[in-house]
Amino acid sequence: MIAPKLAQPTPAEEADAYEVATNRDSDTCQRCRRPCGPIARDHRKNRGQGGWTVPSNLQCLGLDCHTWKTEHPEQAVAEGWAVPGWTRADWREWPAARWVRTERGTLRKVWVLYDDEGSWQEIDETEARERMVSMGWKGAA
Repeated sequence: MIAPKLAQPTPAEEADAYEVATNRDSDTCQRCRRPCGPIARDHRKNRGQGGWTVPSNLQCLGLDCHTWKTEHPEQAVAEGWAVPGWTRADWREWPAARWVRTERGTLRKVWVLYDDEGSWQEIDETEARERMVSMGWKGAA
């Protein structure tokens, strides 16, 4: 069965999406949490591969981490920083990695599902890997 085609965001909706993602990620690189260059609003699934400019498909990455993601696409997918380009890989359901502060102030890497309102739902690593495999991922982190 072919799913109904969804309307792509307007330029104003795209601008809003960039702002939502920037606020959600505190304008900080989500991969390294350090100043690794100017912050880019990165498409987790590239636009050229069917990814849209909506908050659930955006994350903040510094220039160094964005370059790393581009140069290491398979590792970026395995570590949760990218969504692969194949059709079944839906950025709305593909787990993302991010660092969150614990009560003690340390950081821990978690797996999340982003929404388009600027929030996320944390999931455990087992569920993250199961979701990735169900959409065709064959690798291992």
